[in-house]
Order: sequence, then structure tokens, then C-alpha cells
Amino acid sequence: MKELNGAISRRTFLKGAAASAVGLASMGALGGCTQAASVDSEGESSSNGKSPVASTADWLGKPPAITDADCVETIDTEVLVVGAGCAGLFAACAAAEEGAKVLLIEKLAMPIGVRSSALAAIDSKLQKAHGVKIDKAEIINDICHYALNYNDMNLVKFWADHSGETLDWYIDFINERGKCEVVLEYNMPKHPTRYKMWPTGHGTKLKDGQRDGAEAQVANDMIAYIESFGGEFRKETKMECLIKEGGRVVGIYASNKEGKIRINASKGVIIATGGYSNNEEMYTALQGELKKSLAGLMTFPGSTGDGIKAALWAGAKFDIYHSSLIFDRGAIAPDAQLGDPWNGGMPYFQLGSQPFLKVNKAGKRICNESSPYDFIVHAASNYEGKAWYMLFDSNWREDVTRFHTIGCSTLIEWEGGNHHPPGLDKIQEMIEDFEGKGIVVKADTIEGIANAMGIPAQELQATVDRYNELYDLGEDVDFGKEPFRLSALRTPPFYCVKLGGLLLSTMDGVQIDTNGQAIGEDEKPIEGLFVVGNDSGRYYAVTYPNFGAGTNAGRCATFGRYCGKYVASL
Repeated sequence: MKELNGAISRRTFLKGAAASAVGLASMGALGGCTQAASVDSEGESSSNGKSPVASTADWLGKPPAITDADCVETIDTEVLVVGAGCAGLFAACAAAEEGAKVLLIEKLAMPIGVRSSALAAIDSKLQKAHGVKIDKAEIINDICHYALNYNDMNLVKFWADHSGETLDWYIDFINERGKCEVVLEYNMPKHPTRYKMWPTGHGTKLKDGQRDGAEAQVANDMIAYIESFGGEFRKETKMECLIKEGGRVVGIYASNKEGKIRINASKGVIIATGGYSNNEEMYTALQGELKKSLAGLMTFPGSTGDGIKAALWAGAKFDIYHSSLIFDRGAIAPDAQLGDPWNGGMPYFQLGSQPFLKVNKAGKRICNESSPYDFIVHAASNYEGKAWYMLFDSNWREDVTRFHTIGCSTLIEWEGGNHHPPGLDKIQEMIEDFEGKGIVVKADTIEGIANAMGIPAQELQATVDRYNELYDLGEDVDFGKEPFRLSALRTPPFYCVKLGGLLLSTMDGVQIDTNGQAIGEDEKPIEGLFVVGNDSGRYYAVTYPNFGAGTNAGRCATFGRYCGKYVASL
């Protein structure tokens, strides 16, 4: 196999994006509705008579009218995997291992790869080696609690029961190739935290200690592994729609540089195209209100809803509640507005997730800042401009060391910690860079901060004084933040940054069972159709439980692996 130039990682994508302010707020309330449709072998659309989603525009559209006569090539395989991201690569590897004839296609020129920062699991060999024991019932209920039980507990239990074996396979796979290593984040805060934090995150890094490049290396290795069993990988091959015959999905119509092609999959089609976070029309229609709180995107370019739309055309059932995985790290200029993330770039400010004092436009504290990432996004959405303002002083290095956040919010590298932290010197460079861009404001007084940010000075000073009182008291009697995550604002210069959400991925999708098989509008499994990763639903709702680091990527890996094994067995 020829070595690919490199998988697209979120870290690589981030490095190439400029930090910039966003433009005008977007419009879009929910109205009208669309109808899902199925596609028969002649490419004709037939409405299933259901109205699964509300929309201001026909984002779903109709399946393209493609017939066999339009195709320049017909391919026969047993298991077709659509999308070479985390879930798709695990699915294709597992199906190939089971002896099935596998074809993996990717519409981009490079595979997305397996996320290196964290794959969540329970009872992996690394966790056992470090004495980590997680109560399955407790974490299952914690995840479902975050979803307000709008999800399916059976799916969460499946991840809990099978993620350890999945990570053990992955660890062995990585070790056998000798270029990367898997590292567990097991060092949790030593003081009690209000929200439970779980040592679930298994990160991947190159053996030479480099943080970048692991995702590309793993993607190359996995594709080579698939090919070693006789499987095939085709890049720049885009799924156009599914093909159904007699109520069963039998393959897809796709397109490449040569034209349209038909791919027959005798055992099944596994869709893993990554959700719809990069489809502005679809996102605005389904999550238009949340869009108003976003500063920019931190999502993969291929996540344009192709898989979800194809499944809905084939009669699949879509999640009722639409939600996103949001970072609280989108920094914008004091006079910039939220709400147009597609024109906002990726203004990534990693310090933004630290539990410093955060206030609204009126200068008032609005929540416990030590909560999950998007809780501050939700809290600020109730106030003018939907943004929030984070304040810290010149003792910030000491503060963040004491805060001991976990997962990708971690800033400091320590034994048993996250393997991707930038270090405090890099954070200092980031602060200075954003200050030079006019995004981070520095002043010798709180009044100077207030004037620069357009916040009432008297109100902000009162909030800061109260926050200092809580720090001296050693107890947050107002909002209950952990004492070790309180900080004083007394040592100038003071800093402030205006923040909004950064969109990572969508979390709603096509409803599935524990085999990854798509559920139809009639509540019955759709024969031949399987959906994994961020295209799949019934797992999250409302918010993302980010205190189990890598929970989503771990779900993608686990369901990808077991779905691949299951489809290969048919």
C-alpha cells in the first residue's frame, strides 16, 4: 500500500486555522417539515409518509436520481464501510479480521483517522495495570443522567461491557507496529469534585514523544491491516445514496473522479460519515438556536450529513432531540458577536476551559465555572449577546496547576495525565498572541478591564470583590464550586477574554440497536443498513458528558468494532 500523506486530525486542522472574530448572528427558527424517503434499485424516491424533523429549509432534499445505466463501474463486496474515521476504521478492521470481503471508502483525499487524544473504555489492560476500577453501573447512569434518559441505556451498557476488549485490541495493534503507544489518563483530581470525573481516556502518541502525527500513522496502519486481509480502500469516493431492493439495503450509488459507480454489499452497508457539523444548512435547521452561541468551528471537513441523509432517505428514524459536542474555548474580540461560526474560523483559546471567574455582559457571575464544557454555553445563552467573559490575574499559572482539569482541557503534563497538554509556556504565548490580536484584554485595574470589554465597571468590581471573598472564605457559598478551583483576582495585570462555543461534532443521529443496525420509522431494523459513530443516535442528548474523557470517540471505536464483526458474520 502506498503511504497516505496523512490523516486529517482535529489538532492538524486546528493548527491551520486562523484565530478570528465572528460576524453577524445567524437567523433561523424551526418551522415546516420534510419527509424521509427510500431509494429503490432504480434510484427512484418513495416517501415513507413520516415527518422526522422540523426545518426552515428542505435540508434533507431528495435522493439523487441515479440508475445502473449511469454507472461506469459496478463493484461487488460483502461489507461496505462508508467513511474512514474512527468508527469506520474500527469497523473495517474488524470485518476484515472475520474473513469478510471488505471495501472501505472515503470521500476526502485523506482518511480522518482514529482520534489520538482519547478513546474511553472500562476495564482495559492499561486500567487494570494502574489499578483503575470503574463502577459500570455508576458510569452508565451518569452518562444517561446527562442525557436526561432521552438516550438508550442499552447502548451505553453495550459500550461499558465491550469497550475494554476494544481498547485491548487497539493497544495490541499499536504495540505490534512499534511506532506509537497508548497512554491512560488515570491521574484524577485528588480533591472531591462536584461532577464525577472518570479515568477513561486512552490517548495515542508517537514513540518519539511527538504529539502530532499519531492519527496519520494509525490511519495508515489500519488501512494496511485491512488490505492485508484482501480488503480494499478507495479514497475520493463519495456515497450518493443507498440502494434498496425488496425493503433491504443492498448497496450504494457513489461517485468518484471517473463518474458514478454502483457498489453491492451482500452482507451490509455500514455508514460512518461523521455527523453533520460541517453542513451549515442542516445545522441551522436543526440546531439554529444553539448556533447563536457559537464562535467558530473545530470540526472535521467531511462531516456534512451525507450518511444521515442517505439513511433517512432509506426510511431510517432520526433522533427527536438534536444536540452538539461544544468546547467552551472560542475567543472573540470585545466588539465581535457570536452566531456565525462558519465565518468565524477556529478562534481556539485553550485556557477558556479553566474554571476562572466567568461573567455575563452585565458583569454578573452566572454559574459554577467548574461544570462540563457546554454548561457555560447554556448559562450564557440566557443573557445579552450569549457570550461570557473570563477573568484571571497574573497568578494564572499557579491557579491552573491547582485546578487540575482533565482530558483535553489539561494544560500541564504530569504522570498519569493527559498526553496532549501544551504546557504553560505555550499558554503564555497564546495569551500574548491573542492580546496582540485585540482579543485578550490586559489592564492594571478591574475598571480598565470593564471599560475595554464594555461591561459596567461598578457591577464587575462588585462581582470580583465577592469572588475574592469566596476565595478567602475557602468555600463557594454562592454556586458551590470546589474550593480548590476558586482563585483570587488581586494581582495585576488582569486579563479578560470574551468567549463563545466551538462546535466539535453533532451528537444526534440515526437510531440504532446494539448491533449498530438502523431502526426504521416503523421501529423495526432496516435489513442491510448499519450506522456507527457520529451518524448514529440514541446515545446522547442535551449535553456531552466530557468528564469521562474520550467517551464519544470510545463509543465510536467500540460500536465500530462490534458492528464490523456482526455484519461480517451475516
